Amino acid sequence: MKKFIKKLLSYSVYRKTLLAYSVSILVITVLILICTYKVFSNNLKDYSTETSKQLLNQLVSGVENVKTDVDNVMTVIAGDSKALRFYQNKKDNKQVDYYLFLRLTEIKSYYSYIEDIAAINFNNSVCLKALGSNNENETINFVSSMIKEQKYIVPRTIKMPGESKNVVSFIQYLPYYNAAVVIDVNADWFQYSINKNGKEERCVYIIDSNGNAVTGNTKDIIENQPLSDYFYSIITLKNKMQGCFVYDDKVRRQMVFFSKSAEFGWWFIDVQDYSYFNKTFQDISYPFIGISAVFILICLIISVLFNKKIKKPLVQLVNKCRNAADMEELSDMDELRYLDIAIARGKQERYAHQNYIRTQFLRCLLLDQQMPLMIPEHELRQIRGEYLANHFSVLLIKIQNLESFSEEEQEEEFKIYRYTICNLADEIFEKSFRCKAVDIGNDLVGLLFMLEKKDIPEDYMLCFKQLKQFAEEMIHITISGSLGLIVDHQKDVFISCQKAKQYLEMNQLIGREELVDSNNQVTANYHEKNKKLVESILEYTISNYKNPDLSLKSISQIFGLSTTYVGKIFKSIQGESYSNYVMNYRLEKTKAVLLETTKTINDIAIEFGFTNSAYYATLFKNAYGMTPTAFRNSAG
Repeated sequence: MKKFIKKLLSYSVYRKTLLAYSVSILVITVLILICTYKVFSNNLKDYSTETSKQLLNQLVSGVENVKTDVDNVMTVIAGDSKALRFYQNKKDNKQVDYYLFLRLTEIKSYYSYIEDIAAINFNNSVCLKALGSNNENETINFVSSMIKEQKYIVPRTIKMPGESKNVVSFIQYLPYYNAAVVIDVNADWFQYSINKNGKEERCVYIIDSNGNAVTGNTKDIIENQPLSDYFYSIITLKNKMQGCFVYDDKVRRQMVFFSKSAEFGWWFIDVQDYSYFNKTFQDISYPFIGISAVFILICLIISVLFNKKIKKPLVQLVNKCRNAADMEELSDMDELRYLDIAIARGKQERYAHQNYIRTQFLRCLLLDQQMPLMIPEHELRQIRGEYLANHFSVLLIKIQNLESFSEEEQEEEFKIYRYTICNLADEIFEKSFRCKAVDIGNDLVGLLFMLEKKDIPEDYMLCFKQLKQFAEEMIHITISGSLGLIVDHQKDVFISCQKAKQYLEMNQLIGREELVDSNNQVTANYHEKNKKLVESILEYTISNYKNPDLSLKSISQIFGLSTTYVGKIFKSIQGESYSNYVMNYRLEKTKAVLLETTKTINDIAIEFGFTNSAYYATLFKNAYGMTPTAFRNSAG
């Protein structure tokens, strides 16, 4: 252990004496604990307050999402063609009743939080329930009274086989048929608790706009306590129209969080005692103090045992660093300066040396030249191994539009532009390819592609287009490019470079400023090609938009292209993703069917490729602000 600590301390060259640092750490730690206690506790309180508000708002948002699901379920039930026959019947029809009972049972099984679903025909006083025909008259009387009072979301207690349950009843009245649909949702679904290590629990209280408890848990908690009046008095004091606020009750030493649901008109309330914040701070501060104490103790022991032993080698090391930094004799107080300068200079020289070797290697590789003899062979082997691949190709980039400069100025400007283009090319192309850009002099920059397969994905066209756009916007120059042949060996890279140069010169003779591919993989006018591809995709989509399996993946397989490539091209031409385009096109087509036919919502959803009617109703409401049934009724 002693040898290990001694070796470890031999690297601690930034310490003149560990004893001084140990004392400094002790003083600083005490000052930090004293000065930051108040700030840290306030920040912790603010953080916990904000977290509680966010959790409460998330709960309210989740509850409102439940209402959206319930609305969709009601739309499905109300729009079922056979269910309509139940609502229209003046007399009992057992076949229709049995079908509707099975339908309600099936829908209930999809949602864990739905306790029961009932369909009521007031014409013949018949009530069908997903759980069976129990308490029919009680349900009919309850729904009838709520409709008269125009209350369509009501907390209540229902009797289940062997137990009673607190539920929230959602009522939809169908005046045309004199019928109604009732969905009972488990009331405890609207309430949550937060557990911390199984020791603490915080419950959310839910009361309506009159201060009455909504859920069963809330009723049990505040039944024998004046909490309901307490909450309602705060809401009244703070103006109950306000949707979300925090009340700091300094008398009771607690924070009370309020959030109101616009859909239900209920208040969701969370209470945190001050002791929660104090305990949290203690839980965090104790480990911090313990770690600081251990660290201080270790530093003190080390400084006492090894201060004398490391002083002499430390001084020798500093003197060597001073000599390496070429600094004059200064006082011992400046020893850190010597060390920093020596380390920084060494890193800089090593980086410059390695970068020089890589640049020279790539230039010689592209131009078929010999490497300088001064470079060690082992470094050459290492660099050569970094650029190994199955296949290679060179993209030559030519810098243009510098005619306004003199020959001397042009040479200097070309140097700056080549450096900039190299950096931009590395940043843009390395996201999609294994490649490296190199300055090869004059007005040329070479980009070496290292390939696994003997072809280059067409994404490189998009990368070159982005590079050209950056060059024009950032440094106000124009570039053109030419892609050389794909070769199989590293030693043949210069052949690809020569071929690219030939095509580049030919491209300049005919006055073009675009990308030329000597492999004939793509045409020069790639934008027109992409446009035609998107037109073909749109034509296929319009002919097959009712196919439920229509997707970006299936389209890519049909056209024999990668999913990523087709997605990028389609979005660049159309301005939106392919999935959004198909969804919006289908929704727009269903509007005409809703207005011109009497098909059910479920039949329309299946016909136009949607997975189910509830999903279709949700998409339709998000797009047009109303459900398909409401849209059909508004037009009629």
